[in-house]
Amino acid sequence: VQRDLQLEGFRKGKVPMDIIKSRYGDKIERDALGDIASDAFRTATREHELDVIGTPVLVEMNRTAERGARFVIEFEVMPTISLRPYDEIEIVKPIRQISEVDVDEELYNLQLRSAKLEPADQITDSMYVVKLKFSPVDPQTNAPILGGKEQEFFLDDERMDPLLRSELINLRVGDSFVYRTEHQGDEHGDQLHQHVYHVTVQQIQRVVLPELNQEFITSLSGGRLSTEDALRQDIRRSLEEYWEKELANYLRERLVDAMVEAHDFEVPDGLVRVMAEEFADEALQRGKDDKRMQQIPREQLIEYFLPQAEQAVRWQLIADTILRTENITLNNEQLADIAARYGVDTEQLKMALEQNASLRNRLLTDALFDFLFARVRVVERPYDELLEQGGDA
Repeated sequence: VQRDLQLEGFRKGKVPMDIIKSRYGDKIERDALGDIASDAFRTATREHELDVIGTPVLVEMNRTAERGARFVIEFEVMPTISLRPYDEIEIVKPIRQISEVDVDEELYNLQLRSAKLEPADQITDSMYVVKLKFSPVDPQTNAPILGGKEQEFFLDDERMDPLLRSELINLRVGDSFVYRTEHQGDEHGDQLHQHVYHVTVQQIQRVVLPELNQEFITSLSGGRLSTEDALRQDIRRSLEEYWEKELANYLRERLVDAMVEAHDFEVPDGLVRVMAEEFADEALQRGKDDKRMQQIPREQLIEYFLPQAEQAVRWQLIADTILRTENITLNNEQLADIAARYGVDTEQLKMALEQNASLRNRLLTDALFDFLFARVRVVERPYDELLEQGGDA
């Protein structure tokens, strides 16, 4: 400091030491202690092989003549994860066969999308679209209150209230009835209660499905098919492909849940915070045109995403540990298989992986799941049985 310091009245490098100490001693000492603390911290992390994450924080620094310099540095380290034996991890795989009932339902939905509406005088079954006017009933006079609101219903919609559907059968335009609907207390914050409406039929339209003839089937399939049997086979194939895709995603989610549950370790708060911030920013970006979303404070969103972020970080740390421990990589044989699957040259795929970290991570993730599914216990259960038991299959 003396060599480089220049003060008024002194030549550069000639400022007396007692003046330097009186003016700059405290700052020089703090800077020197900070440098010593940084060097000592780096040495300690090397000696103890600590995998530091985030930015260390110097929370205490002092020096006394008796004890010398003392530093307190807070930091987080990457946790050490002891992997459980893979065969102790169990997931349930729903088994489902696409039935004729499934094909019938999908065929009905396809017809419904091409259905026509024809004016009708009376409702005779569930294949009608009706416009109803709901007028609240005054509890004092039992008379309908002026106004009300109109709403359309398709009677064959499974979401429709069965009681309302049954009341409408055989009614005509202009007919009316009293409709009562109950609400649980937790829906409105009070006791179980009823809403009473005077309902008037405003309009009736019959839903006419197209016939399953060659013209409809050819139009529906873009000229690929012409018979009902061929259409049903095509529907079955599509449903099976959809099921397999959904099942693959479902099994991955269950495997992640099982792996996270099986490995208990302390997750670094810093990593969780960063992940929650990413989730919050992504939500704000997706909802950039949603005024209500934009009014939510970012910090509130971050707090909301913390549990989800902890789960994601926990799984990522487990996954990284498995990849490293099991030396899971994309070898030449795997790359050749992937290239053949996508119809590209192996060398082209390698170049793409070098330039696209996201693609490489996705393929490594696929390799990780392939590795795990070959080793964990997968218990097959009928899909319908799981539904009856209230499972989330």
